[in-house]
Formats: sequence, C-alpha cells, structure tokens
Amino acid sequence: MRSSSSTVAYLGPEGTFSHLVALRRFPKSLGLPCATITEVVHSVRSGAAAYGIVPIENSSGGTITETVDLLIEQVGQVFIREELALDVRLALLGRAGVEFGKVKAIYSHVMPLRHHRDWISANLPAARMVECSSTAEAAKKASPSSSSVALAAPGAAELYGLSVLKFPVRPEAVNVTHFFVLGSKTNENPILLRRKKTSIVAALPQTSGSLHRFLGPFARAGVNLCRIVSRPVSGQPETYVFYLEVEGDAHDSKVKKAIDGARKLSVRLEMPGSYPLKPRYHSTSRQSK
Repeated sequence: MRSSSSTVAYLGPEGTFSHLVALRRFPKSLGLPCATITEVVHSVRSGAAAYGIVPIENSSGGTITETVDLLIEQVGQVFIREELALDVRLALLGRAGVEFGKVKAIYSHVMPLRHHRDWISANLPAARMVECSSTAEAAKKASPSSSSVALAAPGAAELYGLSVLKFPVRPEAVNVTHFFVLGSKTNENPILLRRKKTSIVAALPQTSGSLHRFLGPFARAGVNLCRIVSRPVSGQPETYVFYLEVEGDAHDSKVKKAIDGARKLSVRLEMPGSYPLKPRYHSTSRQSK
C-alpha cells in the first residue's frame, strides 16, 4: 500500500476534470477522490494526501468561491504550490439513441448548467436541470435512466456505461479551467519558470477608501493584479476579507515592495503561496459533433 506521501487528493469521483489533471500532473501517484473541495483541502491538512488538486476558476463560469473561502480559512495551514490549467469541452452523455425531446433530466455541476442554459432550453425543452457536486457525479446519476443525460467530461462516458451524444458548445470554443495544487508546505526553493503568481489574503480597516489605499502600493510598484475577490467574514455582518493574486514571485523586488507597502495599510495580510504557472494541458479526448 502506498503512503500518503505519494497520494494526490482531487475532486472526484473518477472522470472529473480534476481527476484528469491529477493523472496528467502526477501520473505515478495514488489518487484519492473526494466528494467536495473541502474534503480535498482537509485531506492535505490532515496528511492523508501529500497534495490536493482543486479548481479555482473556469473561463465561462468564473471564480470557484468554495476554493477561495477555503484558502482564506486555511491560510497558514494549506499552501498553493502550483497553478495548472486544462482546456476542455464538455460532452452531452446518455444512453445511445436517446431522443432529445424525451429527455426528462440533465445533470451537471452548477457552472456548466449555467453556461449552457440557453443551449439546454433550445435542445432539451422537457429536461429539468439537476445540480451535482461534480460533472462525473452527474454522469453517474444519469447512467441508470434512459431519459436522463449529463454534461460531463467525455472520458466519463466509458466509466459509467454512457455514450457521447453531442458536444453542445461551438467547435471553436475553448473552455479553460484553472486548478491549484495544494500542499501542507510552501515552495521553499526557487522554481525556474518565467510565469509566477503570488496569492494574498488581506483584511482591511472598515473605513472609506481602504481598498483604494491598499491597492496603491501595487500600482506604484508596477505589479499587475490578476484577481481580486471579496468574501464575507462569518459572524461579522458587513465585514469582508479580500483574496488577491498578483503577477510575480513574492521575492521579486517590486512585488516584495508592493506587499510591504500594502501590509502597512492592512489589519491582516497573509500569503497562501507564491507559485509557478505550468503550461496548459490540452484535452486529447476525441471531439464529436
């Protein structure tokens, strides 16, 4: 039996895009499928897994707030080690020969359902949309019924005895999902890649203009802001904490200068990680029309 030092937790079950990325990035490691992103993070923190792979953003659906909330909650305990990306096309999976007009339910994660809402209304008029924790879970739930379909990764079809019925999106459309590789330790050694990011969690004074003042040091240092998300603080109404990503390594002189300046304008500032952006993985699944 392999130890936790070679185990990679991912948002499961088997067949999710998180699983595909885990196989690409850690082909020799034992996979640990988890039911939720929270479970992935806790597997890393508890030592049950050496690394965890969680989605952070989808180009069509936006930022994954569950991941952001966990990064804020677990700051100092779980760290971002790498950012990965995968370009994918979701497929409509179901029993071979199913008539679209007779489909009663379509299962998927909330993001694909939201992104394909117009297509679903036009092509599956009798189907109700059912949200699932993952696209692979959607394929699993759709598999027993001939009147159910799923929007999921094409690879999930074989796992759950389904067929690829159609790719609902335009052939030229590229849907990119970004993932974080999480670990229980920071990146201690410099990683020789040109593209790097630094993530920041900051609590600001509850005063007018505090966010504007906080961002000033980054602008003056010429540090590009990639993402900013405000999240409410549990139990403190009308109080927010900010999650930010900036281009560059935390040890770069201008990034360090910007962070030092921003820290003086914060109630609290912590860094979940400074990490490389790896080249995007391309889907190798056969595309159907």
